[in-house]
Amino acid sequence: MPSPRSPSMPTKRQIEEALKVTRDLCPGARIKGVGPDGVVFDYPDSNHIKDEWEGKSFSGDAP
Repeated sequence: MPSPRSPSMPTKRQIEEALKVTRDLCPGARIKGVGPDGVVFDYPDSNHIKDEWEGKSFSGDAP
C-alpha cells in the first residue's frame, strides 16, 4: 500500500493570487505565513477598520 503524499507548499503564483484577492477585500492585509496548509494572513486591528467605515452608508443603505 503506497504511503500518503506529504502536503506541498503553495506556488509563488498561488501566493500572489491569494494576496491580490485578500487585498481587494481588505487593503491592509499582510501575509503572516506560508506553509503546507496554505497562506495565512494578518489583518489590521478591527478598531482601525471600524473607524474607517464608521458613519458611512453602505450601498444597501444609500438613498
